[in-house]
Amino acid sequence: MIKLFKSKVINFSLIAFGIVAFCKADMVEAQASHFFRTYKRETPQKLPEDQNAVAEGKKVYEKRCWYCHGITGTGDGPSSRTMFPRPRNFTRNEFKVRSTPFGSVPTDEDLFRIITSGIEGTAMPFWSTISEAERWQVIYYIKTFNEQFKKETAPAVLSVESAVATQESIDKGRELFKQVKCFNCHGEEGRGNGPLTVALQTQWGMPYRARDLTQSWNYKGGSTAGDIYRTISTGFNETPMGSYKETLSDEERWSLAHYVESLSKKMASDVVVKVKLLEEGELPDHPADEVWGLAAPLEIPLAGQIVAHPRLWEPAIDSMMIRGLYNDREIAFLVEWDDRTNLQEDIFRDAVSLQFPVKIPESLKKPYFGMGDSGGVVNLWQWKACWKEGFGSIAEMPANEPGEIVELNAKGFKKISIQSPENQDVMGEGLHDNGRWKVVFKRPLKTEDGKKDIQFEIGKLIPIAFAVWDGSNGDAGSQKSVSSWYYILLEKPMPKTVFVYVLVAVVMGASVELWFLARLRRFPPKSEEEDQ
Repeated sequence: MIKLFKSKVINFSLIAFGIVAFCKADMVEAQASHFFRTYKRETPQKLPEDQNAVAEGKKVYEKRCWYCHGITGTGDGPSSRTMFPRPRNFTRNEFKVRSTPFGSVPTDEDLFRIITSGIEGTAMPFWSTISEAERWQVIYYIKTFNEQFKKETAPAVLSVESAVATQESIDKGRELFKQVKCFNCHGEEGRGNGPLTVALQTQWGMPYRARDLTQSWNYKGGSTAGDIYRTISTGFNETPMGSYKETLSDEERWSLAHYVESLSKKMASDVVVKVKLLEEGELPDHPADEVWGLAAPLEIPLAGQIVAHPRLWEPAIDSMMIRGLYNDREIAFLVEWDDRTNLQEDIFRDAVSLQFPVKIPESLKKPYFGMGDSGGVVNLWQWKACWKEGFGSIAEMPANEPGEIVELNAKGFKKISIQSPENQDVMGEGLHDNGRWKVVFKRPLKTEDGKKDIQFEIGKLIPIAFAVWDGSNGDAGSQKSVSSWYYILLEKPMPKTVFVYVLVAVVMGASVELWFLARLRRFPPKSEEEDQ
């Protein structure tokens, strides 16, 4: 009886896991494609909207869409509980990316663009993998969920013409950003950390995060000036982001769009963090030290950890930046990422870790990037934000609290060990400033424990991976944002002989030139008359 019960439990678990994996497949695709989307503006010729097209669209919907948006289109599919933001409820006017006025439903072309391109910063993947006919058909079926599509006549469509950005328009946009109080939600530097951010909700009581304007890859509906102008003009239905079409003139909306575009940065595509040699002075200990400006930064995309339980399907932190310096004794890294709050709890605290293989691989084979494996031990440097008893169960920590760093080893998610106190060689501190964490890690290039610590070598590609936790998002343990393997490269110092060679070359060149001039004076060339 017990064996039968165990067998049924195991079978049920496998079935449940299979269903979850099936339901999440497109979310994995969304994360994998997250940083490589392009918002398509052109749309092909529409199919006729008839009963046959609607019937075919129903088939597409029930195959591709229901497990997020629900059978009846109310956004309550089996996968919706793990998503933030939640999937669109088609029965309400929640449509965000539109070319139509605030409060209106989108055009068919608007829906086609979204289905084709997906929506950045959400689990909505691009569906350019299905045929154009299927996309038009599923649009016609989706429209049957909402009576407003039947009631409204063709809404006016915003015409988005190009306007060239100038320094004058950007400066004017900066003033408008303050004038219409965009900073209340988006923050003074556009990081989505304004004073109203934590309290923002949609019309239906759902939490709503103001967009981090420095992350262009997360702009809903595209990140060009034209896309931003459209969003400012039409707003996002049923959210705190309203329309400014009646508040600002056309020229002012373009200026504001140009300023917002100037705030955004582009995602770097390199895979090697170049660690610069600091030939004079000590490596910086503080995150705000100006010396960090000597090191080239690299932006690292992050995705939710979805291999081990608890999984993170929709991470709050989707990128981070790293730069590195070293001298003849030590190496140091500065890690930065945007985090709207500095809210900490005993269990749920902001944190970041750097992961290295204990041994530098001699081939392409590396330990598993998710905490290593039985075949490869990893060395982890983990920093956690400060939390102290007496601050309350959840509290805003002082920005200048350095936090704490611990060094660990791992051979998988369940085989993690903290190194002994005498082997804790990593030092550093964190600083939360204006919606952004900056954390310094610093350690000797070589340590006495070569079995547990990475030993850095100049000129070698050394694998490195990253993990970030957002305490206010409930991240802890395996619920975190992670990267795959990247590399660091300690740049080789310039050999002193190079300068000698340059000096010798200059001297030799000057000597040859002087010899040539002296010879010309001694044996001047004969004129044509002398030759005759």
